[in-house]
Amino acid sequence: MTENNQDNSEINKIKDFVKDDRLDDAVKIIALYLGDSNQDNYLDRLENIIEMLLSLLGGRIVLRFLIEQLVIDIPSLLENLSKRDSVLRYSFLLLLKTLCENECDLFLPHSEDLLDSPDPNVREADLQLIIFMAGGETDIEDESLVKKIVNTLTDEKDFVIEKAIQALITIGRKHPSLITKAVNNFVKERPEDEDLKTTIDTVLKSVVTVEKIDELVEDSHKEAMLDEDTLEKEEIEIIDKELELKKKEIEIKKKKLELQEKEKDLEEKIIQEKEKTLKLKEEILEQEITVDSAELLPKKVKKQLKKEESDIIDKEIELKKKDLEIKKKKLELEFKEREIEELAIQEKEKALKLKEELIEKETELSNVEIELHQKIIEEKEQRIMETELERAEEKIKGLKDDNSDRPDVDEE
Repeated sequence: MTENNQDNSEINKIKDFVKDDRLDDAVKIIALYLGDSNQDNYLDRLENIIEMLLSLLGGRIVLRFLIEQLVIDIPSLLENLSKRDSVLRYSFLLLLKTLCENECDLFLPHSEDLLDSPDPNVREADLQLIIFMAGGETDIEDESLVKKIVNTLTDEKDFVIEKAIQALITIGRKHPSLITKAVNNFVKERPEDEDLKTTIDTVLKSVVTVEKIDELVEDSHKEAMLDEDTLEKEEIEIIDKELELKKKEIEIKKKKLELQEKEKDLEEKIIQEKEKTLKLKEEILEQEITVDSAELLPKKVKKQLKKEESDIIDKEIELKKKDLEIKKKKLELEFKEREIEELAIQEKEKALKLKEELIEKETELSNVEIELHQKIIEEKEQRIMETELERAEEKIKGLKDDNSDRPDVDEE
């Protein structure tokens, strides 16, 4: 079987699955069909698949599944298309036009990253898809994406700049103020670039029509009002912050005064303690002189020592409590680290399960492919058997005819 015949048979099978509403099976067979392709025939096969699906009821749903499940990867597709000439590339992109217009969410997430591609053909193709999307039902209001498109107005390739102009004009038909603001901000950053000014004038002339001027004026008034409001809010915030700073300064001064008072109290206590110790020393000295007072002085000393010992014990208890608190915090941190490790292990297990499920799906797909090949071989064998039977029957008929002719010869 030639490659064209094989492709036709695969396409027919996919058609049958789609017509029978077996969409998941269609996705699996398409994945196998594209997986068997090489660099030379991949785009041809993909083109055949897209043309066929767009012509069938339910085909667009299958095409969406293929893109969502990354069987058709948009960035890889545009990279492969960059190897073709511009005419063939554009004719292929036209196949995606209706899908871009109606299924914008499949392509829009890739748009910004693709504009950063080092390949100018990929950048041009991405801009063409953006043009298709902007011409569809979905409004493109993403300022980040618009800024990226505006940045390509200084691209090194003229054909990329042309596509960027078309994209900005297409978006600007619905949102002129968005485009006007973006290009004006961009040209302010490059006041000496005359070519850029000419390009932006082209964009603005196409975007700013008579019907859109009122809308732009209203937007500018709104922005001015918003600027005034924001200035007032900022002034109020600044005044509030100044008041907060003054309050904090007053609090700091209060704390400083409190600290000074505490320092004075501590100094007084230290002086008192020194006085007490001096008195004790004097009493001890008097003990050597007076026998009667000898029994009283040691009691006072003992009491003082007991107080000091109790203070030391209290401090030791506080230190132990702090040590316990530190240990608790360490244990809590270790417990959290273990929880994080367990979560990481669970995530790894989930990833492994997903891999296993993917492997199972791949084996199921390979089994389907083997069954299909076996069916083809059985059909071939059946055909061979039928042809052999036909030949045998013809030979038997020939032998019977020969036998019927021989008696006639003998009689002559």
